[in-house]
Amino acid sequence: MGKLCSKTAQTPAEEVTDGDGPTPILEEKEKEIKIPEYKSDGDHFYELQEVKFNYLAKINFADYMYSLVNFSNENATLKDDYSQSNNINYSMNDPFFSEIFDKDQFQSFIENKVLEHKALYEISHENEEITTIFREGFIIMVESLGQKLAQNAKKDDNEEVDLSQIMMKRDSIGVGLLYCGGPNYIKVKTIFNIFQENQKIKSSENFSKFLLSVFLLGSYCILKARTKLAKYDKIGEIAKEDAKNLVGCAELKDSQNLVEVANKLIFGDDLSKSLSYQEFRTLFEESNKKKSAGFLLSPSGIRFMLQQNNV
Repeated sequence: MGKLCSKTAQTPAEEVTDGDGPTPILEEKEKEIKIPEYKSDGDHFYELQEVKFNYLAKINFADYMYSLVNFSNENATLKDDYSQSNNINYSMNDPFFSEIFDKDQFQSFIENKVLEHKALYEISHENEEITTIFREGFIIMVESLGQKLAQNAKKDDNEEVDLSQIMMKRDSIGVGLLYCGGPNYIKVKTIFNIFQENQKIKSSENFSKFLLSVFLLGSYCILKARTKLAKYDKIGEIAKEDAKNLVGCAELKDSQNLVEVANKLIFGDDLSKSLSYQEFRTLFEESNKKKSAGFLLSPSGIRFMLQQNNV
């Protein structure tokens, strides 16, 4: 893949991540996890979506998860009580994990829960254009994620896959994981709780499906949204050569390959390791970028690893 230019595409307009950001929810005995700082070719093309106009950065991941888990069409317009959001003992066996959650439901979730969150209510109602860019961008991302997951589910090119049955709530966890604020340890502990059995996490088909969704959201889906949002003056076009280079590491096969790389990094080459929470957590604290699992929490980290392992 060719190197991309490093200059910023344009001067950022209004910024939505000013102030103190989300209120930390650290527990007394749990230290924050510091992951490596990642930088990948082309990050500047996503700066407006991932930093300047990213409303999710002002919401704690724990609040996002609480709203996502409890969301339904029936309670879409009801206010959530976030006093319980610190309870992150979710499990793969919980009914929410396999609930169908298509693009229309995600749009309702963004409009009625995310944009109505107390941390965003005022700012989202004051700046209509940026709110529109934010809302539209993440809806495009989830829609394109569904399309890629349907492609992944096909056994051959001729097989018909019902898109409405592909997207589940678990696939939207990655949106919050990558783009919400809050301490990293809450994100790591949530992942562990969802996939652990008897206080150990091991390689599984469900964990691999989760990884694929996260990797696509940090690469192909954000690029798809970036391309479609170019119609807004605040976003702007990407040059064809740059777009070609970005696509080169954002194809489905690249994320599929990274799932294998990540599984081996976490569970060993033979995928036989079974990890406690402390062992799993330690992987994210590894300072060597190529050995750390910290990239799972970072769109830039995902793109860095995709570029390092391009197929």
